[in-house]
Amino acid sequence: MKYIKRILTVCIIVILFEVGIFIIHSVPVRKSSLQKVSPTSKTLVQNYRMSKGVTKKVAVAVQPLRSDGVHGKPTKKFLAVKNLYNLMFSPTYDGSGQATHPKLLYFPNGWNGYRYWMSYTPYPAMNASLENPCIVTSNDLKTWVVPKGLHNPVSGVPADVRQGGHYSDSELVMRGNTMELWYRYNHGNKKTKRPVYSMDYYYRRVSTDGIHWSSAQLMRASKTSILSLAAIYRNGEYQFWYTDCYHRLIYAVSRDGYTWIHPQKCEIQLPAGYAPWHQDVIYYQDKYYLLQTGIYKPKYSFALFLSESYDGIHFTDGTPFYPSNNSVILHKAWLYRSTMVPISRTTFDMVVSYMLPGNKWFMTQFTLPVAEWDNACFTNQELVLKAPHLRKTVKLNHVISNSRKYQSPVSQPQYSFHQNLRSAP
Repeated sequence: MKYIKRILTVCIIVILFEVGIFIIHSVPVRKSSLQKVSPTSKTLVQNYRMSKGVTKKVAVAVQPLRSDGVHGKPTKKFLAVKNLYNLMFSPTYDGSGQATHPKLLYFPNGWNGYRYWMSYTPYPAMNASLENPCIVTSNDLKTWVVPKGLHNPVSGVPADVRQGGHYSDSELVMRGNTMELWYRYNHGNKKTKRPVYSMDYYYRRVSTDGIHWSSAQLMRASKTSILSLAAIYRNGEYQFWYTDCYHRLIYAVSRDGYTWIHPQKCEIQLPAGYAPWHQDVIYYQDKYYLLQTGIYKPKYSFALFLSESYDGIHFTDGTPFYPSNNSVILHKAWLYRSTMVPISRTTFDMVVSYMLPGNKWFMTQFTLPVAEWDNACFTNQELVLKAPHLRKTVKLNHVISNSRKYQSPVSQPQYSFHQNLRSAP
């Protein structure tokens, strides 16, 4: 009898165990209960937040970082001012080491061997014939190389370069695992040997390894100018920002990159005399961060401004920003198209481009706490970084009202006009 009871007990246990497994496998897993969280800097795991607040860490394959890139050789002109202005050396195909218009991308675990990928255009002594988009890479934001196998300029050289045709305004954007290089083209005038700015063309090349690039694809042509295109690809569509010939910051979207819809004027207030010129935009922690280059109309020069937005259209008033309190940077340099990228939840890496006296175009790099950017936009008090260690200091003699921080949507502008526009790089 005891033997039979033991057999029955074992059978009941087995049955209960099998039923439990069946129940577990029968409950569907809700995809909405698993929300991906952006990885932090230099982490080797991907974090996922569960619906009940439990965090699970899943291992992510980390690509080996490369160190076989081609280094350039700094010129004597560069070395003479490197420490004075905290310059960052980037090799250029023309050997000048002078460059502008950077666009920075960051990959915590590396992308094809490098954490940082950057596009830029050489521009020694404002020579537009050399302003052809190039790409360099780095693993520390300090040492930049041309990745092995890549031949700069990636864009090539315009066929009509001797007639003034030239490329400019490069932009990098990731669409999935595909890197895209966008850049502007203006054809040349055979008589004047200068670029014609009555029509802007934007081309795109794509790559899955950063080394081998597709042929150029014409994406957009415009008679109202497309200056310094800034692009983000998220939720299956492109978001574009650019400046038109009336110095208005314009926002548009596109599903395929060819058809741009819903163009509208962004709301951003810059100090008196300034207007939008070139820009970089990133989307980070549910907010758009805008690094705006402004042109000072009364006296042809350029300055940088920080701004933020929750919808990518209505921005806070532009807050003046200086990468150094060096007197030359504050009063004599052009602060030109620059770029930033988040490397953690609290920090931006930035590369700023400026023209020093004598038409010398160089770049500097540094780290900026996101909180300092946010605070500058909130108080609208100019932000100046202290040289040479780049510790923050704030000048108190320049405060601008920030009453335009949030505004209602604006109507779509009509593009029934044309105006030629002098173009800087």
